[in-house]
Amino acid sequence: MKSIKSLSIALLGMILSVFFAACGDSNSASTDQHEHFEAEGWNLYWGDWQLAYSVYRGKADSSIEVMHVNANCMSEHIHVKFLDDKKKEVEPPTDDEHSLGWEIGDEKILDIHSCGSWGFHLKGVKEGETTLILKVNHHDHADARTPAIRVVVDKALDEDECPFHEHHHDDDDDDDHDHDHDHEDHEHEHEH
Repeated sequence: MKSIKSLSIALLGMILSVFFAACGDSNSASTDQHEHFEAEGWNLYWGDWQLAYSVYRGKADSSIEVMHVNANCMSEHIHVKFLDDKKKEVEPPTDDEHSLGWEIGDEKILDIHSCGSWGFHLKGVKEGETTLILKVNHHDHADARTPAIRVVVDKALDEDECPFHEHHHDDDDDDDHDHDHDHEDHEHEHEH
């Protein structure tokens, strides 16, 4: 009887180890190499392809100005790109299992509006400063995340005074294609 119980525990241990390996060691023979998205860094671009934020292996580029948005206003579109281990930009995942996620330090100061699969707008709620952490969500965990990004929300403006006026295309596939097309032009300008 004791040996059956020991065998059951050993079998359960093997099943659990196979289950947990699915998102663990990328060198495991049983792991699908395409399931886990690896990113060594992130580049965030404003709508005109000016760099808004860049981080590589946990170290942010301190030469780039802090991200700003006015309270009561939406920022222009922010494009998300990823960096590989050679600091080269790579495309985001295209499968349905990965998505852009975020954590806002103080949601009374800042909000995020998703725009397409890998883009967003900052929305200033009230004047102040907070942090934003971006994540690549994969099922119930994050495959990659940024360090805390400092965001300053400047004084409130009337809607007609906001520097950028958002046209709501969140679910418009054509909008995604336009952003992708613009980035193809951008990639040719910035290849090293």
